[in-house]
Amino acid sequence: MRLSAILGAALLAVTVASAAGAQPPRLEVQAVAATGSMPKGVSLSPDGKHAYVTNFGQANGKNIDVFDASTLAHEATIDVPGNVVESVLSADGRTIYASNFLRNSVQFIDIATRKVTREIATGPHPKILVQSPDGKSLFAANWSGKSVTQIDIATGKALRTLSTSGPNPRGMAMTRAGVLFAANFNGASIDVFKGPEMRERHTLSACAIPRHLTLSPDDTLLFVSCFHDSMLHALDVATEKVVHSLHIGSSPKSLEVSRDGRWVWSADYGGETNSVSVVDTDDWTARVYPVPGMDRGSGLTIYPDGKRALVTGWYDDHVYLVGFEGTGGDPAAARAKIDGWIRRPHRASPRP
Repeated sequence: MRLSAILGAALLAVTVASAAGAQPPRLEVQAVAATGSMPKGVSLSPDGKHAYVTNFGQANGKNIDVFDASTLAHEATIDVPGNVVESVLSADGRTIYASNFLRNSVQFIDIATRKVTREIATGPHPKILVQSPDGKSLFAANWSGKSVTQIDIATGKALRTLSTSGPNPRGMAMTRAGVLFAANFNGASIDVFKGPEMRERHTLSACAIPRHLTLSPDDTLLFVSCFHDSMLHALDVATEKVVHSLHIGSSPKSLEVSRDGRWVWSADYGGETNSVSVVDTDDWTARVYPVPGMDRGSGLTIYPDGKRALVTGWYDDHVYLVGFEGTGGDPAAARAKIDGWIRRPHRASPRP
Protein backbone atom coordinates (compact mmCIF):
# COMPACT_ATOMS: atom_id res chain seq x y z
CA MET A 1 0.00 0.00 0.00
CA ARG A 2 1.32 3.46 -0.86
CA LEU A 3 2.41 5.71 2.06
CA SER A 4 -0.18 8.39 1.15
CA ALA A 5 -2.96 5.79 1.36
CA ILE A 6 -1.70 4.59 4.76
CA LEU A 7 -1.54 8.16 6.10
CA GLY A 8 -5.01 8.86 4.73
CA ALA A 9 -6.44 5.78 6.42
CA ALA A 10 -4.76 6.74 9.69
CA LEU A 11 -6.13 10.28 9.51
CA LEU A 12 -9.61 8.91 8.84
CA ALA A 13 -9.32 6.56 11.83
CA VAL A 14 -8.30 9.45 14.10
CA THR A 15 -11.16 11.60 12.81
CA VAL A 16 -13.71 8.83 13.40
CA ALA A 17 -12.26 8.11 16.84
CA SER A 18 -12.47 11.80 17.77
CA ALA A 19 -16.09 12.00 16.68
CA ALA A 20 -16.89 8.81 18.56
CA GLY A 21 -15.09 10.18 21.62
CA ALA A 22 -17.40 13.19 21.99
CA GLN A 23 -19.23 13.18 25.32
CA PRO A 24 -21.85 15.10 27.27
CA PRO A 25 -20.58 17.80 29.68
CA ARG A 26 -18.41 16.87 32.65
CA LEU A 27 -20.20 16.10 35.93
CA GLU A 28 -19.66 16.87 39.61
CA VAL A 29 -21.35 16.24 42.97
CA GLN A 30 -22.88 19.54 44.06
CA ALA A 31 -24.54 18.46 47.33
CA VAL A 32 -25.00 15.32 49.41
CA ALA A 33 -27.15 14.29 52.39
CA ALA A 34 -27.59 11.27 54.63
CA THR A 35 -30.79 9.23 54.24
CA GLY A 36 -32.39 6.30 56.00
CA SER A 37 -31.38 2.70 55.33
CA MET A 38 -31.25 1.51 51.71
CA PRO A 39 -32.58 4.60 49.89
CA LYS A 40 -34.44 3.12 46.96
CA GLY A 41 -36.18 5.85 44.99
CA VAL A 42 -36.20 9.62 44.81
CA SER A 43 -38.76 12.03 43.37
CA LEU A 44 -39.22 15.80 43.12
CA SER A 45 -42.29 17.85 43.92
CA PRO A 46 -43.95 19.37 40.83
CA ASP A 47 -42.53 22.80 41.71
CA GLY A 48 -39.03 21.35 42.05
CA LYS A 49 -38.58 22.63 45.61
CA HIS A 50 -38.70 19.40 47.61
CA ALA A 51 -37.14 15.96 47.19
CA TYR A 52 -38.59 12.74 48.58
CA VAL A 53 -36.34 9.72 49.22
CA THR A 54 -37.88 6.31 49.95
CA ASN A 55 -35.90 4.25 52.46
CA PHE A 56 -36.51 0.60 51.62
CA GLY A 57 -34.52 -0.62 54.62
CA GLN A 58 -36.74 1.18 57.15
CA ALA A 59 -39.68 -0.89 58.41
CA ASN A 60 -42.67 0.79 60.08
CA GLY A 61 -41.08 4.21 60.37
CA LYS A 62 -38.64 6.70 58.84
CA ASN A 63 -39.80 5.44 55.45
CA ILE A 64 -39.53 8.70 53.48
CA ASP A 65 -37.05 11.55 53.97
CA VAL A 66 -37.98 15.03 52.74
CA PHE A 67 -35.21 17.40 51.63
CA ASP A 68 -34.89 20.93 50.33
CA ALA A 69 -34.17 20.21 46.68
CA SER A 70 -31.69 23.09 46.33
CA THR A 71 -29.47 22.43 49.35
CA LEU A 72 -30.46 18.88 50.41
CA ALA A 73 -31.13 20.21 53.91
CA HIS A 74 -33.34 17.71 55.72
CA GLU A 75 -36.90 19.01 56.18
CA ALA A 76 -39.00 16.14 57.52
CA THR A 77 -39.44 12.40 57.90
CA ILE A 78 -42.60 10.49 57.00
CA ASP A 79 -43.51 7.39 59.03
CA VAL A 80 -45.84 4.72 57.64
CA PRO A 81 -46.44 1.05 58.44
CA GLY A 82 -44.56 -1.46 56.29
CA ASN A 83 -41.70 -0.43 54.04
CA VAL A 84 -41.75 1.83 51.01
CA VAL A 85 -40.12 1.00 47.69
CA GLU A 86 -40.92 3.79 45.21
CA SER A 87 -42.99 6.97 45.14
CA VAL A 88 -44.51 9.43 42.71
CA LEU A 89 -46.14 12.79 43.40
CA SER A 90 -49.64 13.82 42.41
CA ALA A 91 -49.90 16.58 39.81
CA ASP A 92 -50.93 19.12 42.46
CA GLY A 93 -48.04 18.12 44.74
CA ARG A 94 -50.31 17.37 47.69
CA THR A 95 -50.13 13.57 47.73
CA ILE A 96 -47.36 10.99 47.60
CA TYR A 97 -48.28 7.66 46.05
CA ALA A 98 -45.97 5.04 47.61
CA SER A 99 -45.59 1.33 46.85
CA ASN A 100 -45.34 -0.74 50.05
CA PHE A 101 -43.39 -3.95 49.61
CA LEU A 102 -44.27 -5.68 52.90
CA ARG A 103 -47.95 -4.72 52.90
CA ASN A 104 -48.60 -5.55 49.21
CA SER A 105 -50.24 -2.18 48.75
CA VAL A 106 -50.06 1.36 47.46
CA GLN A 107 -50.42 4.09 50.07
CA PHE A 108 -51.73 7.60 49.44
CA ILE A 109 -49.88 9.94 51.82
CA ASP A 110 -51.02 13.49 52.49
CA ILE A 111 -47.92 15.70 52.33
CA ALA A 112 -49.28 18.38 54.68
CA THR A 113 -50.15 15.97 57.50
CA ARG A 114 -47.66 13.25 56.52
CA LYS A 115 -50.38 10.64 57.15
CA VAL A 116 -51.71 7.74 55.06
CA THR A 117 -55.17 8.68 53.80
CA ARG A 118 -55.80 5.60 51.66
CA GLU A 119 -54.26 2.17 51.23
CA ILE A 120 -55.09 0.03 48.20
CA ALA A 121 -54.28 -3.67 47.97
CA THR A 122 -52.20 -4.68 44.95
CA GLY A 123 -50.53 -7.89 43.85
CA PRO A 124 -47.58 -9.21 45.86
CA HIS A 125 -44.59 -6.90 46.32
CA PRO A 126 -45.39 -3.80 44.24
CA LYS A 127 -42.42 -1.73 43.13
CA ILE A 128 -42.43 0.76 40.25
CA LEU A 129 -45.39 3.17 40.02
CA VAL A 130 -46.45 5.22 37.01
CA GLN A 131 -49.34 7.63 36.56
CA SER A 132 -51.39 7.85 33.41
CA PRO A 133 -50.80 11.18 31.61
CA ASP A 134 -54.44 12.17 32.18
CA GLY A 135 -53.94 11.83 35.94
CA LYS A 136 -56.79 9.36 36.36
CA SER A 137 -54.95 6.07 36.90
CA LEU A 138 -51.96 4.79 38.81
CA PHE A 139 -50.23 1.57 37.78
CA ALA A 140 -48.20 -0.60 40.18
CA ALA A 141 -45.84 -3.32 38.92
CA ASN A 142 -46.19 -6.38 41.17
CA TRP A 143 -42.72 -7.88 41.39
CA SER A 144 -43.82 -11.26 42.78
CA GLY A 145 -47.21 -11.35 41.10
CA LYS A 146 -46.51 -11.46 37.35
CA SER A 147 -49.02 -8.63 37.06
CA VAL A 148 -49.73 -4.90 37.09
CA THR A 149 -52.47 -3.35 39.23
CA GLN A 150 -54.43 -0.40 37.81
CA ILE A 151 -55.78 1.98 40.48
CA ASP A 152 -58.40 4.69 40.01
CA ILE A 153 -56.87 7.73 41.72
CA ALA A 154 -60.14 9.58 42.36
CA THR A 155 -61.81 6.70 44.21
CA GLY A 156 -58.72 4.90 45.51
CA LYS A 157 -60.03 1.60 44.14
CA ALA A 158 -58.17 -1.10 42.25
CA LEU A 159 -59.80 -1.23 38.82
CA ARG A 160 -58.16 -4.33 37.37
CA THR A 161 -55.14 -6.61 37.33
CA LEU A 162 -53.18 -6.86 34.09
CA SER A 163 -51.35 -10.16 33.67
CA THR A 164 -47.83 -9.94 32.30
CA SER A 165 -46.25 -12.51 30.00
CA GLY A 166 -43.02 -12.71 31.95
CA PRO A 167 -41.89 -12.81 35.58
CA ASN A 168 -41.00 -9.86 37.81
CA PRO A 169 -42.55 -6.87 36.04
CA ARG A 170 -40.76 -3.70 37.06
CA GLY A 171 -40.15 -0.71 34.79
CA MET A 172 -43.21 0.94 33.21
CA ALA A 173 -44.02 3.93 31.02
CA MET A 174 -47.26 5.21 29.48
CA THR A 175 -47.84 7.34 26.39
CA ARG A 176 -50.33 10.19 26.21
CA ALA A 177 -52.37 7.96 23.90
CA GLY A 178 -52.81 5.49 26.76
CA VAL A 179 -50.37 2.76 25.72
CA LEU A 180 -48.69 1.13 28.74
CA PHE A 181 -45.29 -0.54 28.47
CA ALA A 182 -44.23 -2.94 31.27
CA ALA A 183 -40.77 -4.53 31.38
CA ASN A 184 -40.45 -8.10 32.64
CA PHE A 185 -37.18 -7.97 34.57
CA ASN A 186 -36.52 -11.72 34.40
CA GLY A 187 -38.41 -12.30 31.16
CA ALA A 188 -36.28 -10.48 28.57
CA SER A 189 -39.49 -8.93 27.30
CA ILE A 190 -41.76 -5.88 27.39
CA ASP A 191 -45.56 -6.16 27.46
CA VAL A 192 -47.63 -3.55 25.65
CA PHE A 193 -51.16 -2.90 26.97
CA LYS A 194 -53.72 -0.73 25.18
CA GLY A 195 -57.33 -0.41 24.14
CA PRO A 196 -60.53 -0.25 26.19
CA GLU A 197 -59.81 -1.38 29.77
CA MET A 198 -56.26 -2.27 28.60
CA ARG A 199 -57.55 -5.56 27.19
CA GLU A 200 -55.16 -5.68 24.24
CA ARG A 201 -51.71 -7.02 25.02
CA HIS A 202 -48.77 -8.03 22.91
CA THR A 203 -45.18 -8.74 23.86
CA LEU A 204 -41.87 -7.41 22.54
CA SER A 205 -38.53 -9.14 22.84
CA ALA A 206 -36.08 -7.11 24.90
CA CYS A 207 -32.53 -7.25 26.20
CA ALA A 208 -31.64 -9.59 29.04
CA ILE A 209 -33.00 -8.09 32.28
CA PRO A 210 -34.77 -4.92 31.10
CA ARG A 211 -34.93 -2.93 34.33
CA HIS A 212 -36.43 0.54 33.80
CA LEU A 213 -38.44 2.29 31.10
CA THR A 214 -38.99 5.94 30.26
CA LEU A 215 -40.38 7.80 27.26
CA SER A 216 -39.10 10.78 25.31
CA PRO A 217 -41.25 13.90 25.81
CA ASP A 218 -42.85 13.47 22.37
CA ASP A 219 -43.58 9.75 22.99
CA THR A 220 -41.57 8.70 19.92
CA LEU A 221 -38.82 6.80 21.75
CA LEU A 222 -38.98 4.27 24.60
CA PHE A 223 -35.73 4.04 26.57
CA VAL A 224 -34.79 0.76 28.27
CA SER A 225 -32.04 0.23 30.84
CA CYS A 226 -30.47 -3.15 30.08
CA PHE A 227 -29.24 -4.25 33.51
CA HIS A 228 -27.41 -7.38 32.35
CA ASP A 229 -25.61 -5.83 29.38
CA SER A 230 -24.93 -2.37 30.89
CA MET A 231 -26.57 -0.73 27.90
CA LEU A 232 -29.25 1.77 26.99
CA HIS A 233 -31.67 0.82 24.21
CA ALA A 234 -33.98 3.27 22.46
CA LEU A 235 -37.02 1.76 20.75
CA ASP A 236 -39.01 3.55 18.10
CA VAL A 237 -42.55 3.51 19.56
CA ALA A 238 -44.20 3.38 16.13
CA THR A 239 -42.19 0.42 14.81
CA GLU A 240 -41.31 -1.14 18.20
CA LYS A 241 -37.76 -1.68 16.95
CA VAL A 242 -34.45 -0.74 18.61
CA VAL A 243 -33.05 2.25 16.75
CA HIS A 244 -30.21 3.25 19.11
CA SER A 245 -28.08 1.13 21.44
CA LEU A 246 -25.02 2.16 23.46
CA HIS A 247 -22.98 1.16 26.49
CA ILE A 248 -23.39 3.17 29.67
CA GLY A 249 -22.42 2.53 33.31
CA SER A 250 -22.45 -0.89 34.95
CA SER A 251 -25.89 -2.46 35.55
CA PRO A 252 -28.08 0.61 34.92
CA LYS A 253 -31.22 0.80 37.06
CA SER A 254 -33.34 3.96 37.04
CA LEU A 255 -33.74 6.15 33.95
CA GLU A 256 -35.20 9.58 33.31
CA VAL A 257 -35.28 11.91 30.30
CA SER A 258 -34.95 15.69 30.46
CA ARG A 259 -38.00 17.76 29.57
CA ASP A 260 -36.45 18.86 26.28
CA GLY A 261 -35.53 15.27 25.38
CA ARG A 262 -31.83 16.10 25.05
CA TRP A 263 -30.43 14.14 28.02
CA VAL A 264 -31.12 10.63 29.31
CA TRP A 265 -29.80 10.04 32.83
CA SER A 266 -29.17 6.67 34.45
CA ALA A 267 -28.37 5.53 38.00
CA ASP A 268 -25.92 2.64 37.65
CA TYR A 269 -26.05 -0.08 40.29
CA GLY A 270 -22.99 -2.08 39.25
CA GLY A 271 -20.00 -1.98 41.57
CA GLU A 272 -17.67 -1.74 38.58
CA THR A 273 -18.60 1.91 38.07
CA ASN A 274 -20.95 3.05 40.92
CA SER A 275 -21.94 5.78 38.54
CA VAL A 276 -24.38 8.15 36.95
CA SER A 277 -24.51 8.03 33.16
CA VAL A 278 -25.72 10.79 30.85
CA VAL A 279 -26.59 10.19 27.19
CA ASP A 280 -26.78 13.02 24.65
CA THR A 281 -29.62 12.18 22.24
CA ASP A 282 -28.27 14.69 19.69
CA ASP A 283 -25.27 12.51 18.84
CA TRP A 284 -25.90 9.38 20.99
CA THR A 285 -22.73 9.67 23.03
CA ALA A 286 -22.51 8.92 26.75
CA ARG A 287 -20.57 10.05 29.78
CA VAL A 288 -20.15 7.68 32.73
CA TYR A 289 -19.37 9.49 35.99
CA PRO A 290 -18.27 7.37 38.99
CA VAL A 291 -19.90 9.23 41.89
CA PRO A 292 -17.38 9.57 44.76
CA GLY A 293 -18.64 7.88 47.91
CA MET A 294 -21.66 6.26 46.25
CA ASP A 295 -22.07 2.51 46.70
CA ARG A 296 -24.55 1.16 44.12
CA GLY A 297 -26.65 3.81 42.39
CA SER A 298 -30.36 3.11 42.75
CA GLY A 299 -33.02 5.82 42.41
CA LEU A 300 -32.81 8.85 40.16
CA THR A 301 -34.79 11.92 39.21
CA ILE A 302 -33.92 14.94 37.04
CA TYR A 303 -34.36 18.61 37.88
CA PRO A 304 -36.50 20.72 35.50
CA ASP A 305 -33.40 22.16 33.79
CA GLY A 306 -32.27 18.67 32.77
CA LYS A 307 -28.69 19.47 33.79
CA ARG A 308 -28.86 18.16 37.35
CA ALA A 309 -30.16 14.99 38.95
CA LEU A 310 -30.62 13.34 42.32
CA VAL A 311 -29.31 9.80 42.74
CA THR A 312 -29.44 7.52 45.77
CA GLY A 313 -26.65 5.23 46.99
CA TRP A 314 -28.20 1.91 48.01
CA TYR A 315 -25.49 0.72 50.41
CA ASP A 316 -24.00 4.04 51.56
CA ASP A 317 -27.34 5.59 52.65
CA HIS A 318 -26.98 8.96 50.94
CA VAL A 319 -28.61 11.03 48.24
CA TYR A 320 -26.39 12.96 45.83
CA LEU A 321 -27.11 16.04 43.74
CA VAL A 322 -25.05 15.51 40.57
CA GLY A 323 -24.91 18.12 37.84
CA PHE A 324 -22.99 19.42 34.87
CA GLU A 325 -19.91 21.26 36.09
CA GLY A 326 -20.61 24.88 37.02
CA THR A 327 -24.40 24.58 37.21
CA GLY A 328 -24.72 25.18 40.96
CA GLY A 329 -24.31 23.80 44.45
CA ASP A 330 -21.10 23.65 46.46
CA PRO A 331 -18.87 20.87 45.07
CA ALA A 332 -16.07 21.52 47.58
CA ALA A 333 -18.40 21.21 50.57
CA ALA A 334 -19.99 18.09 49.08
CA ARG A 335 -16.62 16.43 48.61
CA ALA A 336 -15.59 17.31 52.18
CA LYS A 337 -18.69 15.46 53.45
CA ILE A 338 -18.02 12.49 51.21
CA ASP A 339 -14.44 12.18 52.46
CA GLY A 340 -15.89 11.43 55.90
CA TRP A 341 -17.28 8.02 54.88
CA ILE A 342 -15.72 7.15 51.54
CA ARG A 343 -13.57 4.37 53.02
CA ARG A 344 -16.33 2.82 55.10
CA PRO A 345 -16.44 -0.97 54.57
CA HIS A 346 -19.06 -2.33 52.20
CA ARG A 347 -22.21 -3.51 53.98
CA ALA A 348 -23.72 -6.50 52.18
CA SER A 349 -27.49 -6.70 52.01
CA PRO A 350 -30.14 -8.22 49.74
CA ARG A 351 -31.02 -6.26 46.63
CA PRO A 352 -34.75 -5.40 46.22
